Amino acid sequence: MKTLHAKRINNKKLLQTALTFPTTGYLLSSTKKLTYLDIDDAYIHQLSGLLKNKPVKKPYYFSEELIGAHISAIYPEENIIVAPEDLGQKHQFTVQGIFSAELDEKKYYILTIESYSLLQLRRKYGLSDKPCFRGYSVDFHITIGVSL
Repeated sequence: MKTLHAKRINNKKLLQTALTFPTTGYLLSSTKKLTYLDIDDAYIHQLSGLLKNKPVKKPYYFSEELIGAHISAIYPEENIIVAPEDLGQKHQFTVQGIFSAELDEKKYYILTIESYSLLQLRRKYGLSDKPCFRGYSVDFHITIGVSL
């Protein structure tokens, strides 16, 4: 599996703002078999505007009908169905830093996070420590914006 390389972004105001938001969420599963931690939408609403000098849009999945701000725990391509007793469980995380990464002609702006409990969940299902997204090994993260 390839590793998706990310470039650190120095934006103290964005990071300081991110550190004021709640650091817990609840594990859910989408109809498209994405297992994710549902988190406060402030991570998108308030942080995407702090990416200075960058033509950034909110992620496409951010609307009333879709899942909104989240941390992907298990991607659909990993072919794991999480047991019902694991869904709805509360998980904690910590924000580590701000990065950008390019994939499929798009640039993603992300907050990398650490979560011991999400790591343990992946191990419980026999998965690698890092999620697999489109053939890439990626860190746990919150996507706060996308540019073309």
